[in-house]
Amino acid sequence: MDYTALLQKIKTHWEQQLPFVIYAAPQQTKAHVLLQQDATYYSAKGFTSTGFVFAPFDNTNTWFCIPEAFSEKISLEVHGSSVLNTDTPFFQELVSDKEKHLVYVSEILENIKNKTVEKVVATRKKEISLTSFDLSELIRRIISMDTAAFRYVWYHPKTGIWCGASPEVLLVSEGANFSTMALAGTQKVSLDTNPTWGQKETFEQQLVTQAITTNLKKITTSLKVSSPKTHKAGSLYHIKTQIKGAFDIQKTTLAKIASVLHPTPAVCGSPRDSAFAIIQQLEGYNREFYTGFLGPLDTKKNTAQLYVNLRCMKISPTKATLFVGGGITLDSSPEQEWQETKNKMTTMLSVLDAMVP
Repeated sequence: MDYTALLQKIKTHWEQQLPFVIYAAPQQTKAHVLLQQDATYYSAKGFTSTGFVFAPFDNTNTWFCIPEAFSEKISLEVHGSSVLNTDTPFFQELVSDKEKHLVYVSEILENIKNKTVEKVVATRKKEISLTSFDLSELIRRIISMDTAAFRYVWYHPKTGIWCGASPEVLLVSEGANFSTMALAGTQKVSLDTNPTWGQKETFEQQLVTQAITTNLKKITTSLKVSSPKTHKAGSLYHIKTQIKGAFDIQKTTLAKIASVLHPTPAVCGSPRDSAFAIIQQLEGYNREFYTGFLGPLDTKKNTAQLYVNLRCMKISPTKATLFVGGGITLDSSPEQEWQETKNKMTTMLSVLDAMVP
């Protein structure tokens, strides 16, 4: 089967309202597809089935799984790349959206100054009308965009279509060994300069790393933490710390490690419970699967490749909903945080330029 025939097969599956996922791992040109053969909801809670996990930001909400046992599985090399337009003249921000986000960030800063929390990740969504949605073209663009990221297009009749290109690992495991990362700080890539990081970004990175390692030490047998390094993800730079370790598979499960990690301070805040409460109170919308996690899982081999659902959007034939955010600490500037969300929106906007009025 060639790529064009595969895309037509996926489109027919979608038209029949049957769940599917197509994805490609970082640095890989091979795409993997699961076409679920019925519309049944299968839960990912507990990681009991080999397949593809799709979990929300709020752990109390529904976790989805497309299980291999009830799906047709296809793998195919995908060569070539889409030419994406990073100049998006069709996109305009509303003054009211900016004012709302500035108020939200300012309210978070008040909580930080009052020492109720150290960091909160403030996010927002942006809806864009579409006039010429094409599922096959969407898949082509997503899968072939930034090969350093985990790229995917997911559909379930209960969730709609989600797609993205995430730079952030939640959990990669093989047997008793695993790795994760702390990712924080954002700068636009510039061809003539190397990124330098200020106190705000380095402090945010330290918070994320400390919170992750503190939680993991309780359930692991060994843990190694790298020094922080600059990491390029598409058109943006971040600070990344690599964390590797091992766990006793007789005492700890992959589901337990994932629940300890998610949501990380990089997408929620620190302390986690306090940050989550502020988000629920002030953010003003349901993130759904944005800042959740997703990826393939093999329960027999005890392996997983799970990624935080960033640089993503929810999409229908008439509307795309884009999601972006940033970490707020004591040194944050509301105006700069607004600009950071605009920078982060570029990745998904470049996918949409042929589908808007």
